[in-house]
Amino acid sequence: MCGRFTLIGPMRISSAYPRYHFEEFSEYRLPRFNVAPSQAVLGVINDGRNSVQPLHWGIGGRINARAESITARPVAFRCVIFADGFYEWRGSKPVYYTMKDDRLFAMAGVWEPVRDGEPPCAIVTCPPNALVARVHDRMPAILHDGDLEQWLAPHDLAPGEARRLLQPYDQADMTARDASMRLNDARYDRPDVLVDDDPVQGSLF
Repeated sequence: MCGRFTLIGPMRISSAYPRYHFEEFSEYRLPRFNVAPSQAVLGVINDGRNSVQPLHWGIGGRINARAESITARPVAFRCVIFADGFYEWRGSKPVYYTMKDDRLFAMAGVWEPVRDGEPPCAIVTCPPNALVARVHDRMPAILHDGDLEQWLAPHDLAPGEARRLLQPYDQADMTARDASMRLNDARYDRPDVLVDDDPVQGSLF
């Protein structure tokens, strides 16, 4: 699953994804080191507006949606959720995954229309690559930049096309390191969560 992630560089969204409009004075431009379920996340929904907006993380109590389940039929309401890293846990110890070049990335998501407020969303998960598999049996489905246009097209996406996009990301582009156990407190959102504070425990990485 994917239960926590970071968006340390939200201001990079505009340069990394210039196609998507992100309001210059958005209150959501502050760095986040421990994004947790039920909080606001930044993403784009497939409504054709290409606008970066806050989404509510969680649909009816579900924070993740399995790729295998949502592709059983055409996928209508799709979104991306921006991040620059995500966490998985081995026991009580968090492990932090990023791209080797620390670039921003877009996780595939699904969302539900609402009359008022932030649209609820869930992060799509897929089987892990070999790097993540050392810790967990799922990982977020990270989309390649060239696939964003298809994923965010304002029409239903056929199951076969969706399955092609929702694959484990290439482990050669990723890296992992142990992080602070302060992350176990979802209310704690400070830069020191990125530093391993338990050197006595053997590091997997």
